[in-house]
Amino acid sequence: MNDNENNDAVGGSSVVTSISECVHLRPQETQCAPTRENQTSKYNNRRLVRFRRFWFLPTAIFGIVYATYDIRPANAQSVASTGALTPGPASTPVWVVGGDLTVGDSANGTLTLTGGGTVSNEFGIIGNDGGTGTVTVSGGDTLGNPSTWTSSSPILVGNSGTGIVLINGGGLVRSDQGLIGNDGGTGPGIGTVTVSGRDVSGRASTWAAGNNIYVGFSNTGTLNILDGGVVTTSLPGGGNAAGYVGYLAGSTGTVNISSGTGDVSTWTIRDFLSVGEAGTGTVNIDKGGLIHVGSNVVVARASTSSGTLNLLGDASGRGVLETGSVIKGSGVVATLNLNGGILRATRNETNFLNGFGVLTVGTEGAWFDSNTFSINISTVFTGTSSFNKLGLGTLTLTGNSATFTGNTVVQAGTLQVDGVLGGTTNVSSAGRLTGTGQVGTTTNLGMIAPGHTGSFGTLTIAGNYIPLGGGLEIKTQLGNDSSPTDRLVVTGTTAGATPVTIVNVGGLGAPTQQGIQIVQVNGASNGQFNLANGNYVIGGQSALIAGAYGYVLQKDLADGDWYLRSSLLAAGISGGGNGPLYQPGVPVYEAYANTLLALSNVPTLRQRVGNRYYDAADRAHDGVWARVEGKTSHLRPPVSTSAIRQDIDSWQAQFGVDRVLSGEKDGARVVGGLTARYGTADTQVASIYGDGNIDTKAYGVGTTLTWYGQHGAYVDAQAQATWFSSDLSSRLAGILVRGQVGHSYAMSVEGGVALPVTAGFSIIPQAQLSYVSSSFGFKDRFAAQVDSNKGESLQGRLGLAFDYQTNSPDATGQTRRLNLYSLINLKRELLDGTRVTVSGAPFDTRQGRTWAGVGVGGDYACGERCSVYGEVAADSDLKGSYSVSATAGFKMRF
Repeated sequence: MNDNENNDAVGGSSVVTSISECVHLRPQETQCAPTRENQTSKYNNRRLVRFRRFWFLPTAIFGIVYATYDIRPANAQSVASTGALTPGPASTPVWVVGGDLTVGDSANGTLTLTGGGTVSNEFGIIGNDGGTGTVTVSGGDTLGNPSTWTSSSPILVGNSGTGIVLINGGGLVRSDQGLIGNDGGTGPGIGTVTVSGRDVSGRASTWAAGNNIYVGFSNTGTLNILDGGVVTTSLPGGGNAAGYVGYLAGSTGTVNISSGTGDVSTWTIRDFLSVGEAGTGTVNIDKGGLIHVGSNVVVARASTSSGTLNLLGDASGRGVLETGSVIKGSGVVATLNLNGGILRATRNETNFLNGFGVLTVGTEGAWFDSNTFSINISTVFTGTSSFNKLGLGTLTLTGNSATFTGNTVVQAGTLQVDGVLGGTTNVSSAGRLTGTGQVGTTTNLGMIAPGHTGSFGTLTIAGNYIPLGGGLEIKTQLGNDSSPTDRLVVTGTTAGATPVTIVNVGGLGAPTQQGIQIVQVNGASNGQFNLANGNYVIGGQSALIAGAYGYVLQKDLADGDWYLRSSLLAAGISGGGNGPLYQPGVPVYEAYANTLLALSNVPTLRQRVGNRYYDAADRAHDGVWARVEGKTSHLRPPVSTSAIRQDIDSWQAQFGVDRVLSGEKDGARVVGGLTARYGTADTQVASIYGDGNIDTKAYGVGTTLTWYGQHGAYVDAQAQATWFSSDLSSRLAGILVRGQVGHSYAMSVEGGVALPVTAGFSIIPQAQLSYVSSSFGFKDRFAAQVDSNKGESLQGRLGLAFDYQTNSPDATGQTRRLNLYSLINLKRELLDGTRVTVSGAPFDTRQGRTWAGVGVGGDYACGERCSVYGEVAADSDLKGSYSVSATAGFKMRF
């Protein structure tokens, strides 16, 4: 930079040692600052040197800007450039240069900042016009303030000269752009910036550039970031700025970043990094070094460029490059050396190594960290060392790397191989291997999951499979033999035990023959694959539920492959042939329809209210009644899809109010009533598919209408609605559903007539037709949809009662009436039973159509207004099913 008449310059060969001494400007000029008493002899107090114009330090070792105390001493001075260095009254630790600062202008110059001293200027030029300049920014004061050099405009290190900037011991440099190695027009520029170390408190030595950094702008530049040093490249406010290594054609730039102290050396670039923009660029990231790039790294961007990116490291430490992708440009040479360093993703990227067709992995291995993201690489890898997958997220390989003969280690996250990856593969405990491609002999400590997320596929192990505690995950659509599924193909042998997790993708279940093949073994099939996420155990085997079916995992003895099968034979269940294996909820659901029908049946007139208390001698009063009923049923239906056997123990209480509606004077009467009831049922279900239990609560209301004739005839009609709440469970699979809501309605018409035989004796023939309809629908805890497809019963009953009645006065003169009876019934079911569908599969039950029954009962009038009554009855289909019931009631008339 050339002087002019308006520029004051510090020159000559003198050293500024005291502000009372003279400062030599140019060789022909000397300016002196007047002496002031009690001044110090060195710049070791906080002082201000304010350069309002361009000041050059071409040959002088221009002082040591040094500050030791936060409280400024009384003799600290301010020196301003007013044509002479004249002390002023203020004190400050800062030198402010109002224009540019040049160190080493056409000669040697050195500027050292230490002890918290601060220099600020516009342009900073270190080593100018053939000169050699050195700036050292080091350390800080005792209160933790770093020595600081602030350049509001760019700094040029080696501007047609040799420039050296050393930032160490926690020193801080702030600047706009940084240009290292620039041909300023008067000769080559060689620049070196070294940012290294930290102070005793751990504060990093830092260069904070507020714009782009050019290492080798138009000549030769080197940036060293060492032992915990920090370099940042961003615009004010955090905007994007880039890093260029070898910027213009003919330039050479080199970046070395590493650490041997345990403190990580970092260069943070908000935008992209160009390694060989138009010149030659080399970036060496070694152990302890970290470069973070906000967007992409481009290697050899322009046609005139050459770029080399070396990712280095070993077991003692690894260099790290964090970026969205690495792009191969159109330069002469673009080299990416993967030799022990870690390449870490910062976003999802479909072409992470863009343009690199083939890469040879170095002796220390290739290390990729997907870092929670999904990245794809189509590059072909060769070499003999190692390929390592780190971090959460997914790394997908699509290239044909069959010639790679090293060892691949999936340490964490997912490695998805959709191409070919040669050598051997180790899946660590935190790793996951997926894809539709091919790998070599594989040792599994983690998880292998063929296919892709959302689609089925086959993963091939071209070699042997060795499980060491790892698992296998298979997506399949559980159905018949032809169901779509993932598969693992092993061309070699298998050994050891592997737990298999099945992910059912929309399968509703179906019967199988051979089964769904999930593991194919071409060699010796000595391994054991065990279902890991079965829902229950049957026949000693774990089984998985899909819809109405259960699936077991079984090796075929003929071909040695492994299949999912839904057959009784596969489950080792005798007595069912090779029929389908139904899940253990099916018998319970099938029996549930019968339970609801049993709780919905309507009683006979006599069971409901006892003997008719509206006879010819009755005085036509209204009444109330209450009764309880207990019943046990042992059902062995001749038709049952799941071969159920069912025992139902039920109890209910019913209450009613009756009112005479007409006919109070002529003897024939019409009585209307309202009823309410509550009941419970405990159902035990047995089946070859698994036993179960149903606990049901019933709540119902109803209405009755009864006509009583003058001569013993009657017609009774009933209607009732019932709501149910049930808990269904399986002894094999546990709770199936809680609080399941169902409902039913029922109607009945009954008629009969009392035919006198002798005094007190009569025969009462009777007939009854009852209709019940129940319904329910729910999803069980295995997501199987269960619906009552057909829950109806239409039953006819023919009965004959033998009745005896006696009246006798008691000690008070009141008449006590006693009525005893026996009866026989013949019942016939007129419909075809019930049907329940489970995920669309039908399950039918039909009880015996014809039942015979007998019963005895009585009614005792305990006064003129009240009576008690009861009945015990038994019914059987004479084929193994029977029921026994007892009812007791109390009625009172008003």
